[in-house]
Amino acid sequence: MPQWRHEWRQSLTFKLLASYLLAWVLTVALVGAVLWLVFQFQTSDRARHSAERIAHVVADTLVFDAQGRLLGLDWQDELQWLPAALPEDLSYQVSDSSGRVHLQSPTPRHPGGAPQLPLYSHTLQVTRAGNTWTIQARVSDRLVALIHLGAERRIGGTALATAVLSILLLGAVLLLTVQRLLRPLRETSAQAMQIGPQQLSRRLDEQNLPTELKPLVHGFNQALARLEDGFRNQQRFLENAAHELKTPLALLRGQIELGGAGHTEQLLGDVDHLARQVQQLLVLAEVSERSNYQPASIHLLPLAQEVIRFLSPLATKHRVRLNLLFEDASTMVHGDRMALFVLLKNLLENALNFSPADSTVSLVLRKQSLVVRDVGPGIDPAHLPHLFERFWRNPERRHEGAGLGLSICQEIARAHDWQLEARSLSPGAEFELTFG
Repeated sequence: MPQWRHEWRQSLTFKLLASYLLAWVLTVALVGAVLWLVFQFQTSDRARHSAERIAHVVADTLVFDAQGRLLGLDWQDELQWLPAALPEDLSYQVSDSSGRVHLQSPTPRHPGGAPQLPLYSHTLQVTRAGNTWTIQARVSDRLVALIHLGAERRIGGTALATAVLSILLLGAVLLLTVQRLLRPLRETSAQAMQIGPQQLSRRLDEQNLPTELKPLVHGFNQALARLEDGFRNQQRFLENAAHELKTPLALLRGQIELGGAGHTEQLLGDVDHLARQVQQLLVLAEVSERSNYQPASIHLLPLAQEVIRFLSPLATKHRVRLNLLFEDASTMVHGDRMALFVLLKNLLENALNFSPADSTVSLVLRKQSLVVRDVGPGIDPAHLPHLFERFWRNPERRHEGAGLGLSICQEIARAHDWQLEARSLSPGAEFELTFG
């Protein structure tokens, strides 16, 4: 099958036209069947109705004198020939109240004893000058069928012509309407074709679109906005990463060019700092991609105990105690276990770095949240909006951090639809992670 024909058969226009034509064919077939059934089953009704009409015609053509005596019939020119021409199919008689017949149609003759046709009759009584007259009219099936034959043919032909013309006319109207309705969609498609990596800020026009298409275009624009945000974040991430790695690499290169004599400890420290930055960059890139998560039910208390054991050497180094408190030992949360481990580790590690010696860092497990609290210098209100920004460091302190730990925590929380908030205490600071 040629490609253009396949595309045409898959088009909305073709499907609408095909559905329309099929519906019309079924409609015409149904109407035709109904008309046929009506004509077939109404023969007797039509005969009786015809007999009734003839009786009324006879009644209207009766002629009386001034004393009310019946003189005869005054047929219309187009009807006067019927009783004489078709005596076997149409007959009438007029009788008085005593039953004496005064007028009647010609009596049919049946040579050779031909059987008489079945007739349908109708009796009508009229009163003139105090006298009651009985009119009886009879009509045969074949005369009724002959009378209605032309009408049925005209009705059938008219219905068929009307159906054909309506199919053509409405089909053309439907085609023009579909083409007009699809014009905004073609224009929107042309706009979408112009969007590329350098035009991510462009959006599809949502004006003058059919109501049914607006949600689709609006959703597409929202997807573009999310893609643009992700693309911009990746650009900023690469720029910040390059900037952050540039300085330690330059220092490391300078130390190596000087021969590194007497600076072994400093070189090892720079390498450790650089390795830590690279590791955090890798973790940040991993947690920023939701497809890397493997959600499952997490028993919170054993996970918290595991994190505390992992950080015990660092807490000993800083001479800080790690205190674990919990409301319910059976609390469960839903999420990626490794990601929650990293989040909790970074929060506690951040608290250890800012805690004075001989102080305590508390981890409180609640039913719907967890809290990490320290008694350090607290958080400057001016610094609160920047805590979770990538590569941001407290300008008042110098430590080994790369400014990514809290950003990683925020990325993990957002990926799980959790809420991570920071508050300054007197003394110290508090970070609360709310689940769900």
